Amino acid sequence: MLSPNVSLFTHEVVLITSILAFIFVLGVLVFVHELGHFLVAKKAGMKVEEFSLGYPPKAIGIKVGETEYCLSWLPLGGYVKVAGMADFGHEEAKGEPWEFQSKPRWMQMSVMIAGPFMNFLLGFLLLFGVRLAAGEYEFLNDTRIGEVQEASPLHDAGLLPSDRILSVGSTPVGDWEEMTDAFINNMKNTVSIAVERGADQVVLNVDLTGPPEGLGIGPYITTEVGSTMPGMPAEEIGLLPGDIITSVAGVPVTMWWEMSREISTRPEETIEIIWMRERTQMSASITPAGQEEGEKSVGRIGINTASKRTPISFSKAFFRSGDETIRLSTAIFGFVKRLVTGQESGKQLAGPVGIFQMVGQSAERGFSQLIWFMAMLSINLGVLNLLPIPMLDGGHLLILSIEAIARRDLSSRHKEILQQVGFVFLLFLIIYVTFNDISRLFG
Repeated sequence: MLSPNVSLFTHEVVLITSILAFIFVLGVLVFVHELGHFLVAKKAGMKVEEFSLGYPPKAIGIKVGETEYCLSWLPLGGYVKVAGMADFGHEEAKGEPWEFQSKPRWMQMSVMIAGPFMNFLLGFLLLFGVRLAAGEYEFLNDTRIGEVQEASPLHDAGLLPSDRILSVGSTPVGDWEEMTDAFINNMKNTVSIAVERGADQVVLNVDLTGPPEGLGIGPYITTEVGSTMPGMPAEEIGLLPGDIITSVAGVPVTMWWEMSREISTRPEETIEIIWMRERTQMSASITPAGQEEGEKSVGRIGINTASKRTPISFSKAFFRSGDETIRLSTAIFGFVKRLVTGQESGKQLAGPVGIFQMVGQSAERGFSQLIWFMAMLSINLGVLNLLPIPMLDGGHLLILSIEAIARRDLSSRHKEILQQVGFVFLLFLIIYVTFNDISRLFG
């Protein structure tokens, strides 16, 4: 066990790491978003008066040419101030050729859409960079099945853990992504799959005509420990890389998902864990830390898999990163749709406090995990800003679309009212998600 002083020092290091990672992630995402607006506005011949990271009051600023570059005290975003354009509509355009309102509608829309576009682009580049630099996890280069959830079409078809899928329909599959894509291409159909089961090969018929709730399968990952996270229970009991966990709370486990299931359902509960270190059996009592995920607390002991990464070709990394960017974007839009229609609870939304926690947890798992989370957050930011809410880029696009259809500009008063309504909505949303975060934090 760690001494109290060592444990306290470890927690302080984790907190400082989380703070630095949060500042880095948020700073890069906001900068890239605002840079999109800035570059397109300048290209369109508009005068950019301010480029700020953070919201007023201003902390420091330096003027270069016609633009003042600022760091402001409220770290909840940033803004680019274009001449003749104001979020609350109180600045009247003077008809100068460099003003926002003096430019064609398509240029104005280009400026507004440039911010979200840069977030999607950054998300893609981060995913691509991680894949190219670190490679793919070894288990993703195989189609061997680890977990098969009971409420899934593949379980109903007879798929078993340790099976290896060879083909889906007429498509041979050699890795996890090829297999997943093949299943997606056959959604809403009944498809036959060839499966290697030990020394035999069997054919199963999978009914995918039901609601697309996921395949309900996971890759084959053993319970070997790859690394432990600082300050977490696994480190405190002395688990080391290479240890193989064989039992959790009296339940024998051979695969990662089995071990994860037993640990995650026992937050803050003291249990026994047994592992093998070379040929020696070891055991200890451990209390999984409770971490909030959605509306429930799950147990975590702070370990990563031992799966290695293998190199991936440039073209495969490029196309897979593009597919993942599209999938993440579609999933986020789908969540927003379900939220609006009442199919999802607003309690699942995370605000600044929740994002800070998730950034810290990602940083603890390693740099590549932090970059992946940063990519997902960037794509989230792109989707959020495209929503047709006044004050957001999507709200500006909505107003510009209305003006294009009506073939006349809305009055400054109407714009001011819309922007103020949007501001109040976003303010209440920030309060709501922050309350969610704090409620999850303190249970």
